[in-house]
Amino acid sequence: MQVLNPIDPGAATGSVKQSFDAVEGRLKRVPNMLRLMANSPAILGAYLQFNEAFEHTRMTPKLRGLITVAVSELNGCEYTLSTALALGRREGLTEDDFDRARRGEAGDTKTATALRFARTAVRERGRVPPAEVEVLRRAGFSDEEIVEVIGAVALNVFRNYFNLIAGTEVDAALVSPGRTPAAGP
Repeated sequence: MQVLNPIDPGAATGSVKQSFDAVEGRLKRVPNMLRLMANSPAILGAYLQFNEAFEHTRMTPKLRGLITVAVSELNGCEYTLSTALALGRREGLTEDDFDRARRGEAGDTKTATALRFARTAVRERGRVPPAEVEVLRRAGFSDEEIVEVIGAVALNVFRNYFNLIAGTEVDAALVSPGRTPAAGP
Protein backbone atom coordinates (compact mmCIF):
# COMPACT_ATOMS: atom_id res chain seq x y z
CA MET A 1 0.00 0.00 0.00
CA GLN A 2 1.32 3.41 -0.99
CA VAL A 3 2.00 5.47 2.14
CA LEU A 4 2.91 8.76 0.42
CA ASN A 5 0.71 10.97 -1.73
CA PRO A 6 1.81 11.23 -5.37
CA ILE A 7 2.36 14.61 -6.96
CA ASP A 8 0.15 15.04 -10.02
CA PRO A 9 2.31 15.99 -13.01
CA GLY A 10 -0.48 18.29 -14.22
CA ALA A 11 -0.39 20.23 -10.96
CA ALA A 12 3.40 20.31 -10.51
CA THR A 13 5.19 23.64 -10.42
CA GLY A 14 8.74 24.97 -10.29
CA SER A 15 11.62 22.50 -10.28
CA VAL A 16 9.25 19.53 -9.94
CA LYS A 17 7.42 20.54 -13.12
CA GLN A 18 10.75 20.95 -14.93
CA SER A 19 11.86 17.50 -13.73
CA PHE A 20 8.56 15.90 -14.68
CA ASP A 21 8.65 17.50 -18.14
CA ALA A 22 12.17 16.17 -18.73
CA VAL A 23 11.23 12.67 -17.57
CA GLU A 24 8.05 12.66 -19.63
CA GLY A 25 10.07 13.72 -22.67
CA ARG A 26 12.29 10.64 -22.27
CA LEU A 27 9.82 8.05 -20.97
CA LYS A 28 6.50 9.42 -22.29
CA ARG A 29 5.16 9.30 -18.71
CA VAL A 30 6.12 10.11 -15.13
CA PRO A 31 6.61 6.87 -13.17
CA ASN A 32 4.88 6.46 -9.80
CA MET A 33 8.21 6.38 -7.97
CA LEU A 34 9.06 9.89 -9.19
CA ARG A 35 5.56 11.16 -8.38
CA LEU A 36 6.12 10.04 -4.79
CA MET A 37 9.71 11.24 -4.63
CA ALA A 38 8.57 14.68 -5.84
CA ASN A 39 7.21 15.36 -2.36
CA SER A 40 10.79 16.53 -1.80
CA PRO A 41 11.94 18.54 -4.82
CA ALA A 42 15.53 18.40 -3.51
CA ILE A 43 15.56 14.59 -3.27
CA LEU A 44 13.87 14.23 -6.66
CA GLY A 45 16.48 16.53 -8.20
CA ALA A 46 19.37 14.68 -6.55
CA TYR A 47 17.97 11.31 -7.65
CA LEU A 48 17.61 12.46 -11.25
CA GLN A 49 21.12 13.96 -11.21
CA PHE A 50 22.55 10.68 -9.88
CA ASN A 51 20.85 8.85 -12.75
CA GLU A 52 22.05 11.43 -15.26
CA ALA A 53 25.63 11.00 -14.04
CA PHE A 54 25.59 7.46 -15.46
CA GLU A 55 25.12 8.93 -18.94
CA HIS A 56 28.70 10.21 -18.59
CA THR A 57 30.31 6.99 -17.38
CA ARG A 58 31.94 4.06 -19.10
CA MET A 59 29.24 1.72 -17.76
CA THR A 60 26.86 0.50 -20.44
CA PRO A 61 23.10 0.85 -20.01
CA LYS A 62 22.89 -2.94 -20.18
CA LEU A 63 25.25 -3.45 -17.23
CA ARG A 64 23.38 -0.76 -15.25
CA GLY A 65 20.14 -2.59 -15.94
CA LEU A 66 21.57 -5.95 -14.94
CA ILE A 67 22.95 -4.51 -11.69
CA THR A 68 19.49 -3.05 -11.04
CA VAL A 69 17.99 -6.50 -11.50
CA ALA A 70 20.55 -8.26 -9.27
CA VAL A 71 20.24 -5.73 -6.44
CA SER A 72 16.45 -5.44 -6.66
CA GLU A 73 15.97 -9.21 -6.62
CA LEU A 74 18.15 -9.51 -3.54
CA ASN A 75 16.36 -6.64 -1.77
CA GLY A 76 12.93 -7.98 -2.75
CA CYS A 77 11.76 -4.81 -4.51
CA GLU A 78 8.89 -5.52 -6.91
CA TYR A 79 8.70 -1.93 -8.16
CA THR A 80 12.34 -1.60 -9.21
CA LEU A 81 12.50 -5.17 -10.54
CA SER A 82 9.35 -4.59 -12.64
CA THR A 83 10.68 -1.27 -13.96
CA ALA A 84 14.07 -2.83 -14.72
CA LEU A 85 12.44 -5.47 -16.90
CA ALA A 86 10.28 -2.94 -18.75
CA LEU A 87 13.20 -0.57 -19.41
CA GLY A 88 15.63 -3.43 -20.01
CA ARG A 89 13.52 -4.80 -22.82
CA ARG A 90 13.88 -1.43 -24.58
CA GLU A 91 17.67 -1.66 -24.06
CA GLY A 92 17.80 -5.16 -25.58
CA LEU A 93 17.83 -7.13 -22.33
CA THR A 94 16.63 -10.67 -23.06
CA GLU A 95 14.58 -12.86 -20.74
CA ASP A 96 17.69 -15.01 -20.27
CA ASP A 97 19.77 -11.94 -19.34
CA PHE A 98 17.09 -10.90 -16.86
CA ASP A 99 16.70 -14.36 -15.31
CA ARG A 100 20.45 -14.83 -14.97
CA ALA A 101 20.92 -11.38 -13.41
CA ARG A 102 18.27 -12.22 -10.82
CA ARG A 103 20.63 -15.00 -9.71
CA GLY A 104 23.73 -12.81 -10.01
CA GLU A 105 24.86 -14.56 -13.16
CA ALA A 106 25.57 -13.45 -16.73
CA GLY A 107 26.65 -14.87 -20.07
CA ASP A 108 30.08 -13.23 -19.95
CA THR A 109 32.68 -13.33 -17.19
CA LYS A 110 33.11 -9.59 -16.75
CA THR A 111 29.39 -8.92 -16.31
CA ALA A 112 28.98 -11.95 -14.04
CA THR A 113 31.83 -10.66 -11.85
CA ALA A 114 30.14 -7.24 -11.54
CA LEU A 115 26.81 -8.85 -10.61
CA ARG A 116 28.41 -11.11 -7.99
CA PHE A 117 30.19 -8.05 -6.55
CA ALA A 118 26.92 -6.09 -6.47
CA ARG A 119 25.14 -8.89 -4.63
CA THR A 120 28.03 -9.23 -2.17
CA ALA A 121 27.96 -5.47 -1.52
CA VAL A 122 24.23 -5.62 -0.75
CA ARG A 123 24.42 -8.77 1.38
CA GLU A 124 27.38 -7.42 3.34
CA ARG A 125 25.89 -3.89 3.57
CA GLY A 126 28.95 -2.38 1.92
CA ARG A 127 31.54 -4.26 3.96
CA VAL A 128 33.17 -5.85 0.93
CA PRO A 129 36.65 -7.28 1.53
CA PRO A 130 39.49 -5.81 -0.57
CA ALA A 131 39.90 -9.22 -2.21
CA GLU A 132 36.46 -8.78 -3.84
CA VAL A 133 37.56 -5.49 -5.38
CA GLU A 134 40.65 -7.27 -6.68
CA VAL A 135 38.38 -9.84 -8.36
CA LEU A 136 36.77 -6.95 -10.28
CA ARG A 137 40.22 -5.72 -11.34
CA ARG A 138 41.24 -9.19 -12.55
CA ALA A 139 38.00 -9.33 -14.56
CA GLY A 140 39.12 -6.18 -16.40
CA PHE A 141 37.51 -3.34 -14.41
CA SER A 142 39.52 -0.14 -13.98
CA ASP A 143 39.28 1.92 -10.80
CA GLU A 144 36.92 4.26 -12.66
CA GLU A 145 34.65 1.36 -13.55
CA ILE A 146 34.79 -0.03 -10.00
CA VAL A 147 33.59 3.34 -8.70
CA GLU A 148 30.76 3.19 -11.25
CA VAL A 149 29.75 -0.32 -10.14
CA ILE A 150 29.69 0.85 -6.51
CA GLY A 151 27.63 3.88 -7.57
CA ALA A 152 25.13 1.68 -9.41
CA VAL A 153 24.75 -0.54 -6.35
CA ALA A 154 24.21 2.48 -4.08
CA LEU A 155 21.68 4.06 -6.44
CA ASN A 156 19.72 0.83 -6.58
CA VAL A 157 19.76 0.35 -2.82
CA PHE A 158 18.26 3.85 -2.55
CA ARG A 159 15.62 3.01 -5.20
CA ASN A 160 14.77 -0.25 -3.49
CA TYR A 161 14.51 1.21 -0.01
CA PHE A 162 12.50 4.17 -1.23
CA ASN A 163 9.97 1.96 -3.03
CA LEU A 164 9.77 -0.62 -0.26
CA ILE A 165 9.15 2.03 2.40
CA ALA A 166 6.82 4.18 0.25
CA GLY A 167 4.88 1.12 -0.93
CA THR A 168 5.09 2.46 -4.48
CA GLU A 169 2.37 0.98 -6.68
CA VAL A 170 3.91 -0.91 -9.60
CA ASP A 171 3.16 0.81 -12.92
CA ALA A 172 4.78 -1.79 -15.22
CA ALA A 173 4.25 -5.52 -15.77
CA LEU A 174 4.60 -6.98 -12.29
CA VAL A 175 7.75 -8.93 -11.52
CA SER A 176 7.91 -10.41 -8.05
CA PRO A 177 11.26 -11.34 -6.54
CA GLY A 178 11.81 -15.09 -6.65
CA ARG A 179 9.16 -15.59 -9.33
CA THR A 180 9.19 -15.82 -13.10
CA PRO A 181 8.49 -12.41 -14.69
CA ALA A 182 5.12 -11.79 -16.34
CA ALA A 183 5.05 -11.73 -20.12
CA GLY A 184 5.01 -8.25 -21.55
CA PRO A 185 5.70 -6.14 -24.59
